[in-house]
Amino acid sequence: MEGKRGRIARCARLTEIQSRGLAARALGERYGTVLEHLNVLESEALALHADVFDECPLEVAKALSKRERNAKQLDGEKSLIYGEVEFGYFARVLRKIAPRNGGVFYDLGSGSGRALVIARLLHDFDVCKGIEVLENLNGAAQIICKRFEVLASDVLDAKTSKKIEVQCNSMLDVDWSDGDVVFANSTCFEDDLMGRMARQAERLKPGTYFITFTKGLGSDAFDVLERKRYKMSWGPATVFIHVRKNLDGTSYEAPPLTNIPDDASYQSDDDEAGSPPSSPGSPYDDDEDVDFETASHD
Repeated sequence: MEGKRGRIARCARLTEIQSRGLAARALGERYGTVLEHLNVLESEALALHADVFDECPLEVAKALSKRERNAKQLDGEKSLIYGEVEFGYFARVLRKIAPRNGGVFYDLGSGSGRALVIARLLHDFDVCKGIEVLENLNGAAQIICKRFEVLASDVLDAKTSKKIEVQCNSMLDVDWSDGDVVFANSTCFEDDLMGRMARQAERLKPGTYFITFTKGLGSDAFDVLERKRYKMSWGPATVFIHVRKNLDGTSYEAPPLTNIPDDASYQSDDDEAGSPPSSPGSPYDDDEDVDFETASHD
């Protein structure tokens, strides 16, 4: 296990590279230079992410989810099937939208908090908030938040927000209309939940990004900026990047998505070159029957 001194040196480098990468983008440096900064940043962030989740690996979170669903006789609720994001692929999506500094990030169905920690590490949001309906997973996320705060307090710049908040609740019973970037790992969401979530999403302000997996929101209040099939560790999944339209129904003039030249490496099973750093293990319950590409919503 790496000692505290090693973490401090590594994460000081993370803060330095993050600042340099943002400065390079702002100054209009050539794309290759910025991309190099961001690639190193993601590698450094992955290492800290692994430290944060050292005592709560995917297998533990899967077991916590299954135990509670079994105890509460919720096995038939497909929307509650445990799933987590992979570091590299989610980092890539955040890189593409390049959200502005500040603002609020939401994860709807936040599990043990993996997407929250990735968002917290890679972008300077004011706060990252998670909503999780299962008590066991939310309890694990609370521990993760405290662990992140301890690790980050030693190594990240004092001006960098370390704020992550999680609550145990249904996403449908919480007001998340203040979000600037909203994420839902919706691969296993059933149609009723998708529809109700989409209607609630219409309360978001124009320009808000909404990211979903496998199924789109299907709402006329959003434009789909990108619908791309990515090669995940567990198989192919379509990533939808939406943006909230103006209140009069016209398209919001969002900045273009960041062009990442090696997109093809994320769609070909034969080409591993250029794949982003990734955490080990399948993020879905191993014994669940999950169909990743059925009933996709435009």
